[in-house]
This record gives sequence, C-alpha cells and structure tokens, in this order.
Amino acid sequence: MTGCRLFQSPRDDYTYPLKLSEGKRFLTDRKDKPFFWSGEAAWSLIVQLNREEVDYYLDDRKQKGFTILLVNLIDHKFGSNAPANIYNEPPFFNKPFTSPNDNYFTHADYVIHAAAHRGMVVLLCPLYLGWDYGDEGWGAEVKSADLSDLRTWGQYVGKRYADDDNIIWCIGGDTDPLPQKDKVLECVKGILEYDNRHLFTAHNNPELLTIVPWKDENWLTINNVYTYSTSLYDLCKSAYDQKPLMPYFMMESAYENEHNVTPQRLRSEAYWPLLSGAMGHIFGNCPIWHFGSDSGWCGITDWKTQLNYPGSVSMDYVQRLFRSRPWHLLVPDFDHKVVTEGYGQRGSTDYITAAYASDGTTIIAYLPVKSEVTVNLSEISGKKARCWWYNPGTGTATETGTFPVSVARQFIPPSEGDWILVIDDASINYPPPGGERFF
Repeated sequence: MTGCRLFQSPRDDYTYPLKLSEGKRFLTDRKDKPFFWSGEAAWSLIVQLNREEVDYYLDDRKQKGFTILLVNLIDHKFGSNAPANIYNEPPFFNKPFTSPNDNYFTHADYVIHAAAHRGMVVLLCPLYLGWDYGDEGWGAEVKSADLSDLRTWGQYVGKRYADDDNIIWCIGGDTDPLPQKDKVLECVKGILEYDNRHLFTAHNNPELLTIVPWKDENWLTINNVYTYSTSLYDLCKSAYDQKPLMPYFMMESAYENEHNVTPQRLRSEAYWPLLSGAMGHIFGNCPIWHFGSDSGWCGITDWKTQLNYPGSVSMDYVQRLFRSRPWHLLVPDFDHKVVTEGYGQRGSTDYITAAYASDGTTIIAYLPVKSEVTVNLSEISGKKARCWWYNPGTGTATETGTFPVSVARQFIPPSEGDWILVIDDASINYPPPGGERFF
C-alpha cells in the first residue's frame, strides 16, 4: 500500500478536567481516557485577538488536532496595546494584582470557554515574569509588589477559574523564579485557596527541568522540558528518569520562522520527546504566538497564512500518527534493545530515538536522516511484524512488508529526509499509521 492516508476528523472526545494517570507517565480525562498533548504556543491569544478572530483561530487548530494551547492571561508586552486587550481594556485599573478589571477578564473568559467548546485545554499563565525580569513580563511589578498583593491576585484568578474544567495552571514565565520565589508562591497559595482541582506546571528559564526550582512543592504535578538544544532528547531522558515519577512534556524549543529553524528540526522537536517518554509537546510559530502584533520578532505579521505553513501541518501529522497507535504504552528504547544498530551517536542531530509499546503491539522509531537501522523484531508480541514507513512531512504511510519476529531485520527509508518506522503486531491489523484514530 503506497501513499495511504485514511484520516478521521478530530473530535471532542475528552471529558475534563484532566488528572494524572495511575502510573504518572501521562494525563487522562475523567473517564480515564489517555490525553494526547498536542500543543501550540498561543501566548497573546487573550490580549491580541477580537472574538471573531479567536473563533477563527480555534476552529483551525481544532481541525488540525491541537488539544492544548499555551496562553498568557495577562500580557505585559507582546500585544499591540498590551497590557490592554484588543478592546482597550487593561487587566488592572490601578495597582497591578489588586485592582482587576472585570471587563478584561470577561473577554479572557470568552477565550477559555470558546476553547472548551472545541474540546481544547488552556495552559494558562497567570503571572508571566518575563526574561530576566525585564519588560517582557510582570517581573518588575512582582518585585515592587507586597506578598499580600500576590496572594490577592492568586485568590482572584483561583476563584474566577476554579470551575472551568479545561484549564491547567502554568506558573512563572521564561525566567528563573528563585529571585522572587516567595511572591510567586503567594500567588500559587492564593489560587489553591479556591482551586484545588486543576493540575499545575511551570515555565522557567531554558535548559532547566521545570521541577528543579520547585523541588518538594506538592502543587507541581507536571514536569516539562524547555530547551533550544539540537540534541534535546538528552534533557528529555533526564525528565523521564526524574524521581519521584512525574509526567512531562516538551514545553518550548525553537519556533517556526525563528532561530533559522528548518521543517525537519521542528519535526524532531516533537518526535524526539514523544519517543523519549514525553506525553506530548508544544509547537511554536512566529507570528502565531503573538498573532502579528509586532513584525520585529520574525518580520512576519500575517498569522492567518501561517496557520497552514509546514510546521502547523506537520504537527497535525504527529498527532494523527501517535493517536493511531497505543502511544500511552510506549517505553523509550534508551538501552537500544529494539533499534540495536545504526542509531547513531548521542549528541548528534541524526540520532535515532525509538520506543516500544509495553504490550508488544507496536514499535515506533524516528530517523532524522536516511540511514540503515537494525531492529530486534522479537519485542513484537505476535508471530509476525507488519512494517511501515511514515513520512512526517506529508502524513503518508507506505507498507514495506510483513516479517517473522524471530530474527532481527535491517530497514532503510525509501528516500532522503527524515522518516518514521512503524512496526506492528500483524495479528492486530492496525490501520496505516496516521489513519483511523484508535487512542
């Protein structure tokens, strides 16, 4: 079978709020359905877009299978009129954190509810500090505020959003929180006074696991990786090996149209973590993250055209692939017992990551470049293995044969570029990778 693509339309099939899975490797909905975290950085969604534009954006992202959006509740710099929203409504009347403007938050409510209507989660940042406590965030205002101011702010947002099922809290933002840790914690404590039903993660400075500055904080329930490394799978392994166990995701890396990133690198930023034990990832595009507020970031302001650029489309192919297989059962092949030869050198951009389902039903390997690999097929549970090549740039699957699992086998992609090798227990008769949604 060549060029097969049997896609289902995305559907709202999660019941929120989310919770930790029993093994703490991923999240589930209220009915214990594993939640696939396919995210996008939409930092300025609340402040930059009017309601018609919000609906336009959300409809597109739902269609492309995104399930979670990273959003700033109060934007300090990145909106055209920040910190006021598109309707010229500031988040605070006077003193920051203690004089909230309900009109501003009514629009924020609309955004959150519109996402919920489409079955999407909002990863909501209530206190974005900003790089090095500069003007990108509220770091300077936090420094000037009293502890009681931050407690009041946490109480306000905790009470306001306690009943919104589609929220995960994201604490901090793009900097080391330790210089203002006591005040940030007051905000968290304020939230918890009214809301103890939502999960929490944090956004710190790059190259540091989220859990590090918040060690022993019981409110932190989700770890993540934020790195610009071209071998980011190394930090992913550290997150997977973290004790006690905590689910993690790829929070942020290079965005499309920034850092001279290539389409292949964008894809590797998703596949490397997902095959290294992550429960999901967040994709970023400039100008989508700021919705065209400032051409200075990447020289582009037409965010609507960018919705269909290669990065966005390939992220759709990512979620279609993994949701066509039991992704929540994948175990990283760190010890190379599955891909036994040809996996390359750790630290290189062509290093191959792979994972196998704990029940033996499937193996998935990401090859950043065309190369020959040897795979131990005995990790497949049945007597025969059905093998596929999945093109991560086009979303097409090509069947390459069915083989006995008693021996190892060599595989080489059909052409240059990055490829996904998918190997299934033939007796299960899974559809082509990226086809019908099973999970």
